[in-house]
Amino acid sequence: MHSIRTKITLFNVIAVVVAIAVATIISAFSIANLGHSGSAQSLRLLCETGRNNLDYYFKSVEQSADTVSGLIDAQLDALPDIQTEETFHAHIEGARTIFKEAAEHTNGAMTYYYRIDPSISAVTNEPGFWYVNLDGKGFKENPVTDLSDDQYSAVWFNVPKTTGKPVWLPPYLTDNLDVYVLSYNVPVRWNDQFVGVIGIEIDYRTLGAQIKDIGVSNGGYAFIVENERGTIIYHPTIDLLAIPEEERPLMPEGFRAGFFHGDHHIEYTFEGIQKHSYWLELTNGMSIVVTIPTSVVTNTWWSVVVQIIVAAAIIIAVFAIATALSARQLTKPLKALTKAAEDINEGNYDVELDYKKDDEIGTLTTAMNKLVRNLGDYINDLNSLAYADALTSINNKNAFDARVNELQDQMNDSKGCPEFAVAILDCDDLKKINDSLGHDKGDIYLRNSCRLIVRIFQNSAVYRIGGDEFAVILEKDDYACRERLEKLFIQRSEEICAFAKEPWEKICISIGVAAYDPEIDKSVKDVIVHADHLMYQNKRDRKKAKR
Repeated sequence: MHSIRTKITLFNVIAVVVAIAVATIISAFSIANLGHSGSAQSLRLLCETGRNNLDYYFKSVEQSADTVSGLIDAQLDALPDIQTEETFHAHIEGARTIFKEAAEHTNGAMTYYYRIDPSISAVTNEPGFWYVNLDGKGFKENPVTDLSDDQYSAVWFNVPKTTGKPVWLPPYLTDNLDVYVLSYNVPVRWNDQFVGVIGIEIDYRTLGAQIKDIGVSNGGYAFIVENERGTIIYHPTIDLLAIPEEERPLMPEGFRAGFFHGDHHIEYTFEGIQKHSYWLELTNGMSIVVTIPTSVVTNTWWSVVVQIIVAAAIIIAVFAIATALSARQLTKPLKALTKAAEDINEGNYDVELDYKKDDEIGTLTTAMNKLVRNLGDYINDLNSLAYADALTSINNKNAFDARVNELQDQMNDSKGCPEFAVAILDCDDLKKINDSLGHDKGDIYLRNSCRLIVRIFQNSAVYRIGGDEFAVILEKDDYACRERLEKLFIQRSEEICAFAKEPWEKICISIGVAAYDPEIDKSVKDVIVHADHLMYQNKRDRKKAKR
């Protein structure tokens, strides 16, 4: 380190010490506040992501069972009488065919059944059916249990029969199979007479896989509780299958008080470790909880604060002994450091200090640059969680705008000439479906459309940029095959429309694909406008073809 000549008065030394101390204090408080609030926000976003994923999965199971229920109700409504063996046998066989298709496309389904009430099966000699897939090799029919036998509590049958409503049941051991499942059950009626129950039982391990996908790290985890008593339904560190159902543990007492009080952000102590948690209710009567040790929240920013304090102490001590720069040389970098601290305090992390000299100020500058970069990366990670569309879980409009800006920067670079194309897709008749059939059917229509877009353009980023509008940025292999992919998308959507029975099951999408031409397009927006025009041309052509 270069020596510093004693040319500065005591006043200048004191001024330097005060300036560094102020900058350090501002930075320390700013980082501490930012670290705590940022960690809490991250925990909430993780919980929301987990809830959205689980709710999407549960809704897919409900959709399968509700679809089967609707078709079975339609069959029963067409029957003049169900109290004849021949008529009811034909109904059961039809239901068997309907249910098989739905269950095979339900992720995690272990069993499905259509059980007939004993009062009806005694007359028709049709108890229903029960199919099981324990080994993953396909569903096989199992003998149905005797519902009149007192040894079977048959909660899955009696609860929907009593309430008359579809119901999710907490995990339980299935009769005879001795496996742990959770089920969704829907009652079936004919002319106000209870007929039976249709249900799908989901492998308990599938719930665990959904939880593990949330990606909580640093000693954290997610678990599931039921809302009525607070019983733990799934926990990654507790083998609940080895515990009798009546002895299953409740949520920790410290968490339990806040949970039933309605507090979503809860700090509690479990097994001597202070926890920092956030929970949200699921659609099936359970709640998801994401928790991490409080030490993870504090250690992240505390280590940075300590580094700043140590660096500041070193610099103050060095300047107290002897200073190596003149007042002018010291003032400029100190002002830059103060400005950087103020920018960080105001939330601006686009700070780069260029002081490179081999002295104490250079050391502090390097530490500050590293700090700013680390904080910037951390905030960027948090922001990326906000780039997902809530309905479809794909990228949203914010993510699309960010990618457009990146491409524009490449275009503005004199050395860059990116190869890409933009596809604009618009879902036809969404407003008509929402207005006439309900927004829930409109949501199904949008999710089905999204799945097809992602499946066709599987190597490209897909964005939902409006209520009924999607965009795809094609690069590399998808860019090279863009014409074939466009034709394939049109072909697949037409095939789906041909077989769909309901308006919301169809996929009617107008598409326009435009490739970037540096001779014509001056900006990415020009490519988007071109693709938009092609999409509307496709929409007009398709309307003409229907006439």
